[in-house]
Amino acid sequence: MAAVAASSPRGAPAAGSRRQQPPTLRVVAPRRRWPAVAGGIVLLAVMAAMLGAAVFHTQLAERQLEIDQLERQVRAERTRFDELRRDRAVLRSPQRIADEAKALGMAPGETSRFVEIDPMQLAVQLAASGVTADDTNRVIVETGPLDQFRDVKSVSVGQP
Repeated sequence: MAAVAASSPRGAPAAGSRRQQPPTLRVVAPRRRWPAVAGGIVLLAVMAAMLGAAVFHTQLAERQLEIDQLERQVRAERTRFDELRRDRAVLRSPQRIADEAKALGMAPGETSRFVEIDPMQLAVQLAASGVTADDTNRVIVETGPLDQFRDVKSVSVGQP
């Protein structure tokens, strides 16, 4: 007869064999994760910098659009000012004034006569109107409209 070989399931000790010792357990130090943490921090910093750059460029582009719009408005207003100045020059031209006067039935005078003013009367009038400038002996002012505006404002400071 044949002898039946004793077979044992895996991991089970064979009959008659010595029992194996379980492996000895030992404490293993945890793997260091600082490279992963440092990499995460660097990645976070790079992403924050990229987001900041995107926001900065967006703000820069918006401001540039505002500047461009303001420059267009300035150009339009300068053009309008030039047109108004041209219209004013046309309206104040002596030829146009003469044509309008003829249309109203007026005729040019044949003689010119200057009226002499007593210096005392001039002094009284200047004293009554107040000092308008350092130059009080000049009655006819031949200045531009902006200079006339400045003169009026310098006299009326503090008045309603």
